Amino acid sequence: MITMGMIGADSTHTEAYTSLVNLPGAPLYGRAKVIKLWGEDAAQAQAKAKEFAIPQVATTPAEAIDGVDLVMICNRYGDDHPAPARLALEAGKPTFVDKPFANDFADVRALAQLATAQKVPLMSCSAVRYAVEVLALAPRLAEFGALNCAIVSGQAAGDFPNPRARHPFFYGTHPVELLHTLLGPGAEAVTTQRTSKCDIGLVHYGDGRQGVINLLQKSPSLYHAVVYGEQGWGEVDIRDFTDFYVGTLDRIITMAETGKPPFPLDWAVEVMAIMTALIHSAEHGGQTVKLSEL
Repeated sequence: MITMGMIGADSTHTEAYTSLVNLPGAPLYGRAKVIKLWGEDAAQAQAKAKEFAIPQVATTPAEAIDGVDLVMICNRYGDDHPAPARLALEAGKPTFVDKPFANDFADVRALAQLATAQKVPLMSCSAVRYAVEVLALAPRLAEFGALNCAIVSGQAAGDFPNPRARHPFFYGTHPVELLHTLLGPGAEAVTTQRTSKCDIGLVHYGDGRQGVINLLQKSPSLYHAVVYGEQGWGEVDIRDFTDFYVGTLDRIITMAETGKPPFPLDWAVEVMAIMTALIHSAEHGGQTVKLSEL
C-alpha cells in the first residue's frame, strides 16, 4: 500500500482525495492511505484528520513528507505550492501538485527542472483532465481525423471571499487543461481579447491547429468543450464533479507505484505556459505572446 503525506488542509480537495483512499468502501480504498496531514491552520488540520482517519497531524511540511511514499501538495492557492513541492522533490518523493501548479511561471519551470535533475516523478494537473466525460470522448478522437480546432469554456474566477481566489490561474487553469487534453501539446503562442465579460484566448499551434479558450467573468459553473476534426467532431459537457478526483488520484497512485507519471512533465509546464501567455496578452492590449519567450 502506498503511504501518502498531504500538504494543505485549507482546500476542499484535501478531503476529496483523502476520502477516496482512507474511508472503507471508497473507490481506491486499500491501494493507498493518507497517513500524515499538515495545514497552516492546525485546528483545521486536526478536524480533517479526525473526520478522514488520518493518523498523524504534522507540525511542519517537512514532517509530513518524511517517511511516506507519495506527497500531495493540495494547498488551496498556487503561491503556497512551490515551497513544499521543493521540499518533497529534494527528499526524492514522487510528488503531485494540485492546480494551479504555481502562480508564477518561473516557479513552474524551476520545479520541473528540479524534478528532472533529481529524477523524481512529478505530476500536476486539473482534475478535469480525467473527468469521466473526457475519458469517454478520448477513444473517439481518432475517428475525427486530423484535429483542427477546439473551443473550451469555463469560469474565470470562483465566488470565494478570499481575494487570492481571484488570481487568474486559480480557475483559469481548468479550461486550459481541458484544451490541452483534447488537442495535445504543441502550442506556440496565444493572442487574447479582453472585455469586461470575458477573456477569449486564441492558442496558435505550429501545425495550423487553433484553440479557443473562453474565460467567462460571470457564468454558472461549467466546463465545456467542442473539438473539431477533418472527419468528425465531439463535445464534452462536464457535469460529474466527483469522479474526476477518482480518475486523477488513480493515476497519482500509479505514478508512485511505477515511478512514471501518466503524461510527460512538459505537458504540465505547457498548460501553465498557455495560461501565462493568455493573461500576459490580455494585460498588454492583445499582443501575441510566444510561449518560447516566457
